[in-house]
Amino acid sequence: MSTWLRYNCSAGSLPVPAAVVILYEEQGGRLLFAKRNEQLSFMGGHYAFPGGHVAEADTGRCVHPSHDPEDARFLTAAVREVFEETGLLLTTPELRSYEMSDPIRRAVMDDPPQFESFLEAEGLSIDRSAFVSAGRWITPSFSPRRFDTRYFFFQCAEPLPGTPMGDDEEITALRWLTPREALEQRGMKRMTLSTPLIFVLQRLAAFPLEEALERLQHTPGFSDTLMDYIEPASGIHIVPVRAPTLPPSTHTNCVIVGEKELAIVDPGIADEKEQERFSRHMQTLCEGLKGKPAAVVLTHDHPDHCAFAAQLSEQHHIPIYGHPSVTQQFLNTKSLSDGEVLTLEGSPPWRLRCIYTPGHHPGHCCYFEERSCTLLAGDLVANPGTILIDPDHGGDMDAYIKSLDLISRIEALLTIPAHGPPLIKDEGAALFRNTLEHRLMRENKIKELLETGVKDIKQLLPLAYDDVPVELHDIASGQLRAHLQRINKQQVIPT
Repeated sequence: MSTWLRYNCSAGSLPVPAAVVILYEEQGGRLLFAKRNEQLSFMGGHYAFPGGHVAEADTGRCVHPSHDPEDARFLTAAVREVFEETGLLLTTPELRSYEMSDPIRRAVMDDPPQFESFLEAEGLSIDRSAFVSAGRWITPSFSPRRFDTRYFFFQCAEPLPGTPMGDDEEITALRWLTPREALEQRGMKRMTLSTPLIFVLQRLAAFPLEEALERLQHTPGFSDTLMDYIEPASGIHIVPVRAPTLPPSTHTNCVIVGEKELAIVDPGIADEKEQERFSRHMQTLCEGLKGKPAAVVLTHDHPDHCAFAAQLSEQHHIPIYGHPSVTQQFLNTKSLSDGEVLTLEGSPPWRLRCIYTPGHHPGHCCYFEERSCTLLAGDLVANPGTILIDPDHGGDMDAYIKSLDLISRIEALLTIPAHGPPLIKDEGAALFRNTLEHRLMRENKIKELLETGVKDIKQLLPLAYDDVPVELHDIASGQLRAHLQRINKQQVIPT
């Protein structure tokens, strides 16, 4: 099983061609944001740059000068979608603005082929030299709806008088904000933004315009410096890294928390080239945020979570945080016990609260980031998959079940397991409860078999795990022994 997060790949649904315009007004350095209708099933309530899918009718014949037919089609779609969503017509020899009530705007919305015919009838064209290519994003493979989106940057002297489509339409509001204002609004949970928009805003906020535009070209999936990542909440940056984990997983979610000060959680990277690439990714991230690494944080010390921890600690002169039984093998460490908080600079600060959750590992901890209400679950659950509780390596089924019960009561807006995609709101608690119920179901099945007189592990295994492929029974035998130890501890059967 490859990583759940891939941008430029053939996995998942086929991406739909799309294009957007980053509309920038020079007077106040502001960008135009369009708010998507709250009722939309896909990204409802999100703020986005105006744009949409490329229609078959977008021929590109009104783009001049044009040396690339595909580029001309994408740009035509972008300009058409801006017109539909905002009423702004980004054409030459003049820019125009149309109210929603204007018949031509509604006509183009209902029948896209009319757009280029309208431009020709009005003697208008799309000046390619007025638009700067500003990167390409392909929606990650895990998304049920995927888009292959070209970004175009357009400058105007002052804010243009756009009008949204209306309360019952796709776009319900328009806002002009500086990149920093938009990021602040997002940090206060007043705006919901996707990872590509955050990427654009961070660079426009951090660098002079010319340098920012150059950096916008280097997007995940098309970059030698950036790894594939998502930023689902302010200050929460998830990078699935190739790690020495157990099949079917191949990657571990390394989570970078904060902005000015960054905590690197579970850097389980063993491959030297992957380590070098992650270091470049961190450097690029720090440049964009004007931040610096401040801590390495470990949920536990299995290699797929800590393989790169010591080198990162030495490279950045930062401590390694974790449970005392985890940090003892490293230099430059600071222990975190249950309930203790690691604070990272910010306004307000980010606060990682340690929650002791043994079971998979004697020193396993989850971390709850209080500002964003994000739960870093480590190896308490996988999405999808099963967490191994191996008595030969410190696994304790009784402790694990108690940890699942404890964590299932936490109200998190975002839950990030170590393996697999994050979960939104109640999805996280539901996964913990389902995992707990599955373990208890398995335990009851084992108890019933014990009551019939089946005692030998070799006899118990195929009966208790009759729903598990035979080739996985070696792994299941460790789980069975962990359940038997818990049953013995409860004195359900004689010891």
